[in-house]
Amino acid sequence: MDALKKAVIEKRNPTYTAFEACRMHADQNIGRTPSVPKHWYVPGYYNDAEGHQKAKNGLRDEANAAYAMALCYRVTGQEKYARSAVRIINAWATEIESMSRKDDSMLSFSYHFPALIFAADLLRDEISLWPKEQQDVFSEFLQNKALPMNTMSRENNWGNWGLVLAVSCAAFLKDEVLFAECAERWKYFIEHQIAADGHLPHEVKRSEGMRGIWYSHFSLMPQTIAAEILRVNGMDLYDYTSPSGHTLKQAYEKIAGWTRKPDDFPYWKGDPAKLTGVRYFSYFEILNAHWANKDATALLAEARPMTATHSAPFLTFTHGISLLK
Repeated sequence: MDALKKAVIEKRNPTYTAFEACRMHADQNIGRTPSVPKHWYVPGYYNDAEGHQKAKNGLRDEANAAYAMALCYRVTGQEKYARSAVRIINAWATEIESMSRKDDSMLSFSYHFPALIFAADLLRDEISLWPKEQQDVFSEFLQNKALPMNTMSRENNWGNWGLVLAVSCAAFLKDEVLFAECAERWKYFIEHQIAADGHLPHEVKRSEGMRGIWYSHFSLMPQTIAAEILRVNGMDLYDYTSPSGHTLKQAYEKIAGWTRKPDDFPYWKGDPAKLTGVRYFSYFEILNAHWANKDATALLAEARPMTATHSAPFLTFTHGISLLK
């Protein structure tokens, strides 16, 4: 956070402009009243898209708002941001009575709840603003209700998002056994999700390829977020090579090329303009610090400050400058 605060004070971009976007989001939500469902259930997107969005968007919006406010508190020191974030965190830790594991309930929780954990982690040292007894309740919620919702056992992008939830819980709870399990699962995905040429066989042919780039992003984004959580907590796996020689770098370089030049994507035979989700690449902010890539660099320069709705909505702010040591 010290490096980010310094960049904001110096008005150094891309960090400063991205922080202003983050602060605008925080200010828009500063008086937000949490709307936590008593029963968590999200219908399948492809069966009930409207119901799916309605059921999950409260968590999406409140988790992302809490994270924005926690970041703003850490940069500005203004307690109004922390107090508003804590109000949301406490509501989600206390007001859910039951949680379904059917349809998209687990997946949606896996990819939206981590932002709330990130917010909590930024505030956990502020005992005067978030008392220990409230933090203990949140920890109990993570252990007993949130963690069992993870989809880490799945083989496709569901597994990657479940990993983000699980490793976020492990880091917050300081659960070394779970943390090690998550690291092994991360390695498993590198071995089994990435082909020798860097494409993702589980994802590239979705909807006859029309959603192939989107779902590749939707798998690599959580794999990247999980890698960053592991790194920050002492286990750097970015340069890991699987037994078959697969690496995250291979997948990154492949998807970066297709994202910049979607006409080259071979798994869709239709009009490239109809490819969906091509621009969902904010996680390149993290990867480009490890392996500078000309396609990713050009894309980021065009798109900054970038946002996302899943788990990590402010990656240009948090990772637009290299934090590697």
